Amino acid sequence: MNNLLSEAEKQKIITRLNEKGVKTNCPMCGHKNFILADGFFNNPMQSNFQGGIVLGGPSIPTIAIVCGNCGYTSQHALGVLGLLNQSQKNDVYGK
Repeated sequence: MNNLLSEAEKQKIITRLNEKGVKTNCPMCGHKNFILADGFFNNPMQSNFQGGIVLGGPSIPTIAIVCGNCGYTSQHALGVLGLLNQSQKNDVYGK
């Protein structure tokens, strides 16, 4: 299986999470074994749900860490972590 993220990308993400003081104790089970998801998530933003879900509009790209014990998943916005350039921020946040 091919990895979606390179080791350099993973290390950059881990470094940013550590710099921001992200704790790796699971809030659900207390374990400290977290796994970095091997790809990004893109969460679409909606102003309402009338007419269904709209794809292709503004969104929040995230990276997730997953508890290796219970599977609890925590998503972290790439923009806040400084992992998007200004053009990407404008595209995803609909500016």
